[in-house]
Amino acid sequence: MNTTRRALLGTALATPFVKPLSAQQREISVGIWGGAQGDYVKRQIIPAFERDFGCKVLPEEGFTLANVSKMRATKDNPRFSVMFIDDLAIPIAKAEGLIAELPRDRMPAMANLYPRFLYEEGFGTALGISLGGIFHNTRVRPPESYAELWEPRYRGKLKLVSPNNTPSMFFLIVAAAIETGKPFAEAQYEIDKAFDRVAALRPNILNIFGDGIQAANEVAQGQADIGLVEYSKYIYPYTNRRAPVTMAFPKEGSFAGTNCQVLVKNGPHQDLAVAFMNRMIEPAVQKGLSEFALTSPPVSGITFAPETARWIAYPVEEMDKRGLFTPDWTYINARRAGWTERLNRIFSL
Repeated sequence: MNTTRRALLGTALATPFVKPLSAQQREISVGIWGGAQGDYVKRQIIPAFERDFGCKVLPEEGFTLANVSKMRATKDNPRFSVMFIDDLAIPIAKAEGLIAELPRDRMPAMANLYPRFLYEEGFGTALGISLGGIFHNTRVRPPESYAELWEPRYRGKLKLVSPNNTPSMFFLIVAAAIETGKPFAEAQYEIDKAFDRVAALRPNILNIFGDGIQAANEVAQGQADIGLVEYSKYIYPYTNRRAPVTMAFPKEGSFAGTNCQVLVKNGPHQDLAVAFMNRMIEPAVQKGLSEFALTSPPVSGITFAPETARWIAYPVEEMDKRGLFTPDWTYINARRAGWTERLNRIFSL
């Protein structure tokens, strides 16, 4: 038995709130991420949890807005017990009564959770933090300022994230910051003034991408020079494997892309759901997930080898040093649909 497995099993045996069943196996459905991170959860985390708690976990892949829609559609008869969504959606899910407050007394791993990663007064926790910025072919010198991306030398050389993806809101904040000369924290409230600036970038856009992993491959292959804006979790795994693509963070700053978990209100087998959420933020699980996905953990006390530490912003002092910016999602969510429609009209390439 390896060290990580021993640590996981020891923690599970010490956890008092779920007793494994020997008779009838219970099931919970968990909405997880797609892609490589989702595969890791299915291969490395779920099987150990099932063995330790004598249950079955049924994972279903999806993205944030789709997962929120699934909770809405089954609100009167919840099918899911735990849902993975981004931080931006937790206020929405709470306001609509889709999620429940976390029972902290039954989640001992929350003792190590950084306070900033407990959301909406206890209705969700972070699972991993990515850096948001531009990605570029390593043969291309990245811009020092986002403003450079509007220059003619980038005509037809940029890939832009889909208006339907969350990082498109980061792009709008960037455009507002360039238009107004204000920092992200102030510029986010002036996005409506920036759409002429947004439209002016159109000649430089080669195409729109929805899949960050595919976009990273295309930039690595030289199909475009730069992609914006995207999460490091999609890019750095390729950089780490020596593909010719990496991230850059212009002087205006970087964004925090935070994956989270929530407890579905009245979902099946709440005790198992709480145990699963606790497992997800245990240090041993977080360490493995961070090393695989190259994301920063939301819990303290983890030591990383240099080959991992170089890619992540950890601990929180390093996050602060890098100036990771988290938008005011309550403000942005109220306006996102209209802004997305305007983006789609501008970039209907």
